[in-house]
Amino acid sequence: MGEMKHQMMQAPLAMMEMNQNEYENNNQDKKKRLTSEQLEALENTFQEEKKLDPETKMKLAHDLGLQPRQIAVWFQNRRARWKTKQLECMYDTLKQEFDAVSMEKQKLQEEVCYLCTAFI
Repeated sequence: MGEMKHQMMQAPLAMMEMNQNEYENNNQDKKKRLTSEQLEALENTFQEEKKLDPETKMKLAHDLGLQPRQIAVWFQNRRARWKTKQLECMYDTLKQEFDAVSMEKQKLQEEVCYLCTAFI
């Protein structure tokens, strides 16, 4: 009984591994890089609008010879990179402002200490 159960479990596992390998091989074959013209068109569109309406997505897909899902995923990834870049810029600005305020605070503290010792 135990041997039979073991064999029954082995067969699906072997099929799953085979199917996983086939899936990975098929995905590697299917994954194609976008051409520079496609990227340029997508970037230009992204500069105009960060989110696509369904009609624009379908038109882009048709014009560029891509699947609408590819367009949607590209825009989703591009928005994520854009948002990260925005946060980095905001951080840099806030850091500069903080450093300036911190230096001003240090100068004022030094002036107060100088004045305190001058009057003693």
